[in-house]
Amino acid sequence: MAFSAVMGTSGVGAARRFAREAEQVADALAGGAATDALVDQLLRARANLRRACSLGQADGGAARVPAMVALCRAAASVLGQGPSRLHIEAALGMHAGYAVETGFVGGRALALGLAAILHAWSGRHCHIVCAGDHQAAHDVAQLSALFDVCGVSAVALAATTPPPEAEGCYARDIVYATGRQLLSDFMRDELLLAGAVTPVRRRLHARKLAAGEQRPVTRGMGVALIGDIEAVLVDEAASPVVISAAGNASVLDEATLAACALVEGLLAGRDYGIGSEGGWQVHFSDEGHERLAALGMALPVYWQHPQRRFDLVSNALLARDMLQIDRHYVVQEGRLMLADESVLRLLAGRVWHNGMLQALEARNGLPLSTPPRTVARAALQTFFPRYDSLAGVGSSLAGLGQELRACYGLKVLKLASPAVPVAARRYGYRNRAAKFEGFVALVERLHEGGLGVPLLIGAPRTADLAALGRALVEKAIHFQVVDGRDPAQDALNLAAAGSAGAITFITGQAARNGAVDAVRSRLHALLFEHWDTARGDDGFFAWAEYGIVFGSIEDDVMARILPAWAAPLRQLVGRIDAGGRFGARVTGALVALAQWQATRQGSGYRRMIAVREMQLDEQLAFSGKG
Repeated sequence: MAFSAVMGTSGVGAARRFAREAEQVADALAGGAATDALVDQLLRARANLRRACSLGQADGGAARVPAMVALCRAAASVLGQGPSRLHIEAALGMHAGYAVETGFVGGRALALGLAAILHAWSGRHCHIVCAGDHQAAHDVAQLSALFDVCGVSAVALAATTPPPEAEGCYARDIVYATGRQLLSDFMRDELLLAGAVTPVRRRLHARKLAAGEQRPVTRGMGVALIGDIEAVLVDEAASPVVISAAGNASVLDEATLAACALVEGLLAGRDYGIGSEGGWQVHFSDEGHERLAALGMALPVYWQHPQRRFDLVSNALLARDMLQIDRHYVVQEGRLMLADESVLRLLAGRVWHNGMLQALEARNGLPLSTPPRTVARAALQTFFPRYDSLAGVGSSLAGLGQELRACYGLKVLKLASPAVPVAARRYGYRNRAAKFEGFVALVERLHEGGLGVPLLIGAPRTADLAALGRALVEKAIHFQVVDGRDPAQDALNLAAAGSAGAITFITGQAARNGAVDAVRSRLHALLFEHWDTARGDDGFFAWAEYGIVFGSIEDDVMARILPAWAAPLRQLVGRIDAGGRFGARVTGALVALAQWQATRQGSGYRRMIAVREMQLDEQLAFSGKG
C-alpha cells in the first residue's frame, strides 16, 4: 500500500481507507471499459454522489469510489492519460479534508482537479489556491476538457480581473486563484458589506445596494484546496495581506530624520543590543533607557510616548546596524527595494512601508516615502480556517504537521516521501570570496570540458545570482534566467533547461513556487549557498539527477540565524581550519543547526502573526465585524 502515516490517532485508519478505495478504483479500471457511454457513467456517478451527500453520508459514502472510477475514465479519454495510484489516493485524501504529502512528483494539478470535481458534484463551491496567477491559468487550461465533460465550470481568477468579471468568476463551480487574491476580495467585500460575513447577512445587505453601486464579488466560503501547501500556507503566510489607500503627507518625516540623528548618541553593547531570536529584536539596557529618554526630548511631542519612541528608534538602529545595501536591499532609480524577502521575517513583524522603509531612506539620503493608509488587514492563518472544508497537497511537509494543525486544523496524510538526490557538499572554503571563485571555476569546467552537462544554478539571494551572472558574462558563458517575471518565457527556458550544455539560473521565488518541472533527466543542480531550511534545499535539488551545494563558514545562513553562542566557534574555525576536513565538518553541523533554528523561528513567527491578527479582530469586534 502507498500510505505511510497520518498525524492524529485516527490517521492510520484513514490512510488505510484511502488506500483501500484507490485499490477498488484500480480494480474497476483494470476490469475493462464500462458497457454504457462515458457521459452516462458521469451523469450517474454525479447523481449518486450528490444524493449520498444530501442524505448526510460523509464524503459521499459508497458513492465516492464509483464517482472516482468514472472520473479516471474521463481523464484517460479526454486528457490522454489517467491518474496514477498515488494521485487517486491524493484526490481522495483531499476530498476528505487532509493535507496530503506526495513527494516531488508531477501531476498534482490532476489530483487537485479530481478532488475539486468531487466537491462540485457534491454541491460544494470550490476554490483551488495556487502559488501564482500563471500557475492558475496553466492548470485551468490543462484540465479544461475534463471539466467540460464532467459538467462543471472552472475559471482562473487573476489579480488584474476587474470586479464585474470577478463576480462572474466566483459564480463558477471551481475557481483557481492565489490565496492573497482570495483574501483581498474577501476583505473588500467585508468593507463593502460593513462586516456582514454570514451568507444571510451578505444577501440582505447586497439587496440594499442601489443599481450601479459596486457589488460584492465573492460567493461564500465552501471548500478550499491548497495547490502548494509550502508556498501558500508557509512562505506566503509570513506576512499579512493589507488593503491600503493613499496616505496624507507623512507625519513620520520629521520624526524619522530626528531618530536617525538621535541614534548616533547610542552605543551598541553599552546602551542596547540586538538579538536574533524570532527575528531582530532591539533590547535597551537600564543605562540605555535613561539615555534614550534624555535624547528623546528632541523628538516631536507625539513621538515622545515611550512605546512610539522605542519603535521609531528601533527602526533607526536596525537601519544603521543590521540592514546592508546590496545584501538586504538595493537602490534602483532613486527607489529602495528589498533584495531578499526573508528580510521581512528578520524585521519581526515591523510594517515595511510604515516606518522601516522611511528609516532606510533617511539613512541613504533618499526622499522619504509617504506611508499608505491601512484600510483593512488580515492573515492567511485567520482566513483559511473560515472555509467549511480545507485541504491541500504539498511536496515535503516534514516538520510542518504541528503548525498546520494548530493554525489551520489540518491533519497531514503522508503518501510518499520526497525523493531527493543526496547533494555533494563542498565546504572547504575559508570565506565567501574563495567559495565564489570555486563555484565559478566548477561551472566553467563543466561547461567547457566537453561534458555537455545541463546545469541548474540557484542561490537564496538574488544578489548572489547577479554576481555569478556577471562572472559568467565576463567569461563569455551564455545562460538563461527563470525569475518568475515573464511566465511564458520562463516556460520556454525551463523546457530547454535539460538540453546538453544549457545553463539555467533560477531565482528563489521561482524555485519555491514549483516552476521547475519535468527537466530532471541529466540535470545537475548547483546551489551557491544553503537555503534557510532543509525543505528549501530539498525543493531545489528534487528536480535534478545530481546536486552540489557550496558552503563556507561565512555563509549568510549562519551569520544571520545562528544564536550568539555560536559566533566564537565560527570565528575559531575561520582562523584555524576553515578549509580543512575539521572545518568542513563544523560548517556542516552549523548549517544544520541554523536551518533547524530558522524552521523553528519561522513557525513561531507565523503563529505570532495568527495570534496578533485574531487579537486585532477581537479588539475591533465592536465595529461590526463577524
